[in-house]
Amino acid sequence: MKVDDRRSDADRRASEDATRRNEHSAGRLARNREAQEREALGRRSPTTFDAGRFATNAQPLTPTEQAAQARQRKHTAEPRPTSARFNSPSTGDEAPKDTGKKKKKKKPGSEGAG
Repeated sequence: MKVDDRRSDADRRASEDATRRNEHSAGRLARNREAQEREALGRRSPTTFDAGRFATNAQPLTPTEQAAQARQRKHTAEPRPTSARFNSPSTGDEAPKDTGKKKKKKKPGSEGAG
């Protein structure tokens, strides 16, 4: 495969240097983030409750911690819409109308006759 690179040697070196700087910076940022997550894991403050899950070598949550996390999610979640429906004349929905058909009552003693 023949590649025609028209950049000068100075441009190529500058590009490679910039790539190395970016890689170094990305590694430093990742290490900084991991350190912050480990620190948050040690504090266990409510705002950083989940940060420990993403830290390297994080321990699984204890049942007490899981319950606290569930309570936190419950209190911060949006309320679910109601599923109850009410029939009212104001919305145009009316109660079902009686059709007038009634069950026939059986006469006493007519069950075995015949």
